[in-house]
Amino acid sequence: MRKAFLIVLAMVLGFSLQAKHKKYKKQHKSGTGIVSVRLHRPGCFGRCPAYIIDINSAGLATYSALRNNADTGEFTKNAGTKKAEEIFNQILATRIDTCMNEYKSPSPDLPGLIITVTYKDSVKTISNANYGSPVLRLLAEKMDAIVGGKTDKTWKKVKEYK
Repeated sequence: MRKAFLIVLAMVLGFSLQAKHKKYKKQHKSGTGIVSVRLHRPGCFGRCPAYIIDINSAGLATYSALRNNADTGEFTKNAGTKKAEEIFNQILATRIDTCMNEYKSPSPDLPGLIITVTYKDSVKTISNANYGSPVLRLLAEKMDAIVGGKTDKTWKKVKEYK
């Protein structure tokens, strides 16, 4: 009797979780649920580069080189909707919305990593993401690859920082 009860309970919970997952996928379908993603590397007390990378659902990328970069200022380029879709799908697949809002840094001098995902109806910000789940570091690497050291000439400077 007890085994039968546990089996029925497991089935009910399984169906409930499956329904919630389908609802989540429908709400956050790539291109409709995520508006933009921001990667912010605030630097450190030394010579670490400080910059921000934003990419929106249309594929427009903005690179704000704040300090300790080869060039400072704000740059834009069209990274393409395909690149935005890849990043947004990675966010959805790895369920970044379930990560903690802040991870503890072992030292205040180490460079930070802040990831902000803007959905149509909410915003998820993760501070010190480099000390969290490995999927957060993979997302950061994918976004850093958009800039690619800013070696290509497709970036257009739109603002000068002093």
